[in-house]
Amino acid sequence: MADRILKAPRNARTLLFWPAKAPEEIVERGFDWSDVLLSAAERTRLAAGETVTPADGIKASSYVLPQGIVASASSSSATVALVTLTGGELGRVYSIANRIETAKGQQLERVVKLRIRAK
Repeated sequence: MADRILKAPRNARTLLFWPAKAPEEIVERGFDWSDVLLSAAERTRLAAGETVTPADGIKASSYVLPQGIVASASSSSATVALVTLTGGELGRVYSIANRIETAKGQQLERVVKLRIRAK
């Protein structure tokens, strides 16, 4: 499960890959936005060993999918955005974007690569 839900990196330019899937597979993938949503004060408390939940959270989430990849479902909690995917052409690598809006009005996006391979 850990590799199917990636930690959204603080740096939007970080290259990310979800585990590969076959064209006929239906898979759930997602982003954990916890680290990105932490304020500076919350990061300091986390570094000191406290358990910290971000005060800001996901208000809305959407996935931008390239042609050939289909989302059959999506959901989000305060810190995690999930999507259920199917399709894709064997041998291709697709770029998929997750866009969120937070309760405090931030608009954030992270892009991940998804490779389509034989089962």
